[in-house]
Amino acid sequence: MTFSKGISGANELECLIGEPVSHVNAFQQLTKKFSGSAVTTLGWGRKNNTSKARAFSRKNDIPIWSLEDGFIAYLGHPALGDRRFSLIVDKTGIYYDATQPSDIEYLLNHPEEWLTAELQARSVNLLRVIRQHQITKYNHEPVSRWEPENKVQNRVLVVDQTYGDCSIKYGMADESSFDAMLTAALSENPDSEVWVKVHPDVVLGKKKGYFELEPCGQKIKGFANDRLKVMAEKVNAQSLFPHFNKVYVVTSQLGFEALWYGKQVVCFGVPFYSGWGLTDDRIGCTRRTVQHSIESLFAAACLKYTRYIDPEMGERCELEDIVDLIALQRRYQKQEVNTLYAVGFSLWKRAFLGCFIGGRAQQVKFVSSTDKAVEKASEGDGILLWGAKQYDFQAPQGIALWRAEDAFIRSNGLGAELRRPGSLIIDKQGMYFDCTRPSDLETAINTLQLSDREKERGEQLVRTLVRQRVSKYNLLGKEQQVFASAAHQQKKILVTGQVNNDASLKWGSPVVQSNLELLKAVRASAPDAFIVYKPHPDVLLAGREGHIPEPQALQWADSMVSDNDILDCIDQCDELHVMTSLAGFEALTRGKTVHCWGAPFYSGWGLTIDQLNIPRRTAKRSLAELTYFAHCYYPNYIHWVTRRFTTVERMIQALKQEATVHQTRSNKLVNWLARNRRKAGYLVEVFTK
Repeated sequence: MTFSKGISGANELECLIGEPVSHVNAFQQLTKKFSGSAVTTLGWGRKNNTSKARAFSRKNDIPIWSLEDGFIAYLGHPALGDRRFSLIVDKTGIYYDATQPSDIEYLLNHPEEWLTAELQARSVNLLRVIRQHQITKYNHEPVSRWEPENKVQNRVLVVDQTYGDCSIKYGMADESSFDAMLTAALSENPDSEVWVKVHPDVVLGKKKGYFELEPCGQKIKGFANDRLKVMAEKVNAQSLFPHFNKVYVVTSQLGFEALWYGKQVVCFGVPFYSGWGLTDDRIGCTRRTVQHSIESLFAAACLKYTRYIDPEMGERCELEDIVDLIALQRRYQKQEVNTLYAVGFSLWKRAFLGCFIGGRAQQVKFVSSTDKAVEKASEGDGILLWGAKQYDFQAPQGIALWRAEDAFIRSNGLGAELRRPGSLIIDKQGMYFDCTRPSDLETAINTLQLSDREKERGEQLVRTLVRQRVSKYNLLGKEQQVFASAAHQQKKILVTGQVNNDASLKWGSPVVQSNLELLKAVRASAPDAFIVYKPHPDVLLAGREGHIPEPQALQWADSMVSDNDILDCIDQCDELHVMTSLAGFEALTRGKTVHCWGAPFYSGWGLTIDQLNIPRRTAKRSLAELTYFAHCYYPNYIHWVTRRFTTVERMIQALKQEATVHQTRSNKLVNWLARNRRKAGYLVEVFTK
């Protein structure tokens, strides 16, 4: 139970704590009537607002557990609306209170009870990845490189904190500790520049620090020294460590993180990581009696002491899962253009585009034409077009040209029904459906060497796609024997139609360019086969170009099916014939022979029977490799619960867990109402951002 509405209202806490959390109102406090037999009080750290809960627990002889965010806690920042994915539950004290024992202190004093070779190895691997991606407590700042102006050999970092930080009082320090720390840093390092790292909240004017800045913002009041520098700019603190030999702290977590990077750390308070032989401690703690390596300290703090929840799945997880998720965000945080001008995007696409761009553009602006984009753009900006729109457009020199398109696993339902995509391709060379020029996907397939781990991921994904019956739109159609009339040993061929004016036909199928032409070509190549023709869902449901009346289709096919499950049809056929349809790729994952009458992205690599030759495609790839490139490497995925980047595997899980399964034969009125409700929601998103 808790006296805090904030704690009781945090949905993730019940999963992390493992027990129901209820709020105790004033009446329950007076009557002592609580639900449940085993009652424990929860409080947030050593905040002043927990004093009432502590007094109540002492008076009623009820245990109290202290909660705090973990040391790696957010994909972004709580001020930006992010929810925590880690939690510390301390049943003895709390890690930053050195005035009494805590669970972390017990763990570190008794490593024989828990420290294993496996935990040590996990720490080694995690620290390597954390350093590589500059992972920290709050991960809203992109990976960056801080480059000092002066090329001096020695620098010392002094870390300020926000005034009144609980960890200072309970870390056996006070205001004077900061002056003593800076004085020592200057005197002990006479040949070094001494940089004071101002807390970000102080820079923003939200809080006060312990070091008072001169009005110019570049000097510390009371300290006149030419070697003293002030760092007040917005910077990822992890980018600083390579440039500093030593780090001075009172109790800041940056001291713990500096140890991850092998830095000398001097402590003027008693943070949880001091007293174990890794730091230069100016205040001791006699309770701490064991020597530790950074790996064992990290294992205790981050693997044993802290609990984690997967922010996408809402389930308990390990730190490795969290680190992988943060590393994925880092991939898209690096700025590539200043302003990205998105041309001709409909309002509903504007609602989701920003999530897929991430930090790659400083800002996204929507314009109606390429002329306006060129007029507004300057060197270092970019222009984004959808698919094959204005495909002959060339951006001016110094301005990047990107193209966006739906990826190969998109949603539960069609784009024509305004189903928000869970994936998007952003290609900076061409587009995957254009066989006349390279694309980012083709270049990667042709040139990149995959690791064994990446190949294994591709193999596992093939198994997942087949087992969970995943397709681009995941439409559920009826299942029936579509080849029931085929004679014994007669070859069974499935022909999948497309939208006739689709860009992939114009740019990827120069010879056979319509559904009727495809049917005629297949019949000519296999006169004795049993051919089933399946039109594209957008042609059937949205009235797109490419409809063949059934009597005409049956002049060349033996049967025509409409609302049947595409994967069920593929499972029953011997061969699939396509122009450039994605169904051909889906058939490859199911071990079928695929004939390509055009040149889709998956042709030309030794896996398909090809009518066209693309000389640029020289590599020979396995199905697992092609699957990795097409589903793992090329697209961008968004999990709409967190609105953050995710993986294809997690997107598949999310699609399968959606409460509503969209079926092709739904009631038309229900479909119309749902579509317009989605449309209204996207309009709200656009105009309230």
